Amino acid sequence: MMDKIINRYASYFLLLGALLCLSACHRSYEPLPRDEQQISPEAGGRLQMNQAEIQSRANAYIRQLAFDLARQELELLSDKVVRDSLQSVLDKAEKFADAHLIYLYDSKHRKRYLNGKKRIAYFLEHGYLSSYEDDPSLVLLTLEDGNYSQPEGMDYVPRDMSELYNLSAYPRTTSLEISAGQLERLDLRGLKDLRRLQIKGAKDGLIVDATDCAKLREIQVTGTPNLTIRQHPDARFKLIVSKSYFSSLSSLGVEQANSLYLEDVRLRDIDLLGKVSPSITSLSITVEAGDVYGADGLRYRPLPFDNTFITQLSNQLPQLQRLQVTFAERQDFDRASFDKLKLPALQELSIGIRPKKGAVARSSWGRNVRFTLAGCPALQKVELLHLYAPEIDLSPLNSSTTPQLQHVLFSGATKTLTAPSLSHTFAFDVEVEEVEQINVPPSAKKKGNLTLRDYNSLVHTSLDHEYLRSHFASVYGLAVSLPPSKYVPHADEQAIWFAFNILDFSGEQWRGFKGLIYLQGLGGVTSRNSKIDYIDFGHLTKANISASSITVNPGCVVKNAPEGLRIYYASAGQQE
Repeated sequence: MMDKIINRYASYFLLLGALLCLSACHRSYEPLPRDEQQISPEAGGRLQMNQAEIQSRANAYIRQLAFDLARQELELLSDKVVRDSLQSVLDKAEKFADAHLIYLYDSKHRKRYLNGKKRIAYFLEHGYLSSYEDDPSLVLLTLEDGNYSQPEGMDYVPRDMSELYNLSAYPRTTSLEISAGQLERLDLRGLKDLRRLQIKGAKDGLIVDATDCAKLREIQVTGTPNLTIRQHPDARFKLIVSKSYFSSLSSLGVEQANSLYLEDVRLRDIDLLGKVSPSITSLSITVEAGDVYGADGLRYRPLPFDNTFITQLSNQLPQLQRLQVTFAERQDFDRASFDKLKLPALQELSIGIRPKKGAVARSSWGRNVRFTLAGCPALQKVELLHLYAPEIDLSPLNSSTTPQLQHVLFSGATKTLTAPSLSHTFAFDVEVEEVEQINVPPSAKKKGNLTLRDYNSLVHTSLDHEYLRSHFASVYGLAVSLPPSKYVPHADEQAIWFAFNILDFSGEQWRGFKGLIYLQGLGGVTSRNSKIDYIDFGHLTKANISASSITVNPGCVVKNAPEGLRIYYASAGQQE
């Protein structure tokens, strides 16, 4: 009886041992323990992938700075030696990236590396960066900035970028172009070679630390309200500001600027001239129409160009050499008194109204314009741009008050244009949609060189070609009123324009002509369709034609074409 009991217990123990053994064996085949992070279905579907493919994919993710994806791939590797080796590479790469690559955080605090793929590839191959040369131009722009052709190796910046680190890891950078996104601070310390800084689209109140950038030569900011730039005391730069509002331009270090360009800028403190350096040499401003309210709810006003501003300008900027003033509205231009300018060092003056789309009706023309500018004796160039008035009188500009004036440009439209009274040689460029008469003061006879740019009227004009020829030293761009068969060129004519559809140069008056002939249809001369139906080049040579090709109407009769001159037919594009 006792033997049966012992045998039964022995059987129980044997059965228990067998069960324990089976249980241990079962556990040895369980998957390795994993952390709580779940592998995506896509990654789970790759469990059966070739291990070499997984290893290759992990390597690629490391080089693409996609470290989280690389970790997921490592979890799929069954070879512990390979997995540990790649883990070591991943750790090394991530440590390198945090120390030597630019990275940012977006509004959801997601980390992202920028422009580092070439750098990390070089580091993984060589183990160092000492001999690696970065592009000195660093571009960090959003796609929304129209930056559709990002340079190779450069990444786009998200619009909601809130933090940016490690710009100092690129100490050889000489040019930085950046979309600031939602940054509150931009640290440029360490960029001691930086010469050009361009910031686009910043959050109201962005602070830029450029205290290490003594070599800065140009700063351009667009859409950066109330931006503050802390400058190196030795920095001297051209400052270009557009489409922004500021409590004061002092926040940009305007007192250190040697040139200042302001376009579509509004201020709370409009005492601009009290902030700039007296040694500034270039100033460009736009006079906008109307106030705006900023994101802070405060009201910002446009820069004025009234008598008070002009007086301050004359008193506080005696060394100013270049001045450009553009008015958004004609009414503000009409109220300005330019003859009160007293700038003894001023060499270039550009004044105009911002052009609008479409033609300007005569009913919208402004009052008559007359310029003296006697307070600017050093003037060499004057530009009067997009002005529309019945009369434009430039005769007060004379050799006594402006003895160094060499170039005058007028664009817009007028009935009567009077040239400067300069008694020395000067260039007079006229770019008009309409002009009925150009007068030349007696003192300027045969002194000016008249150029009509893109003149639309051609032969349908009241301008007297012979009068202009006899009163200007040269006339460029005005078509004569006679066809070539009836026109007799003057011995001193160097260029003649014709705008007829029938052109015959076979007359004896063209034999031996040395000047240039300009015609419709010449390459680069006009964008209009050619209107030439008949052309006989007669005594002209290829040297007399101002272009290497000419376009004519379909069916045009062409005779005596000079050798080497290409003839194109407008509709079919045929070449003879």
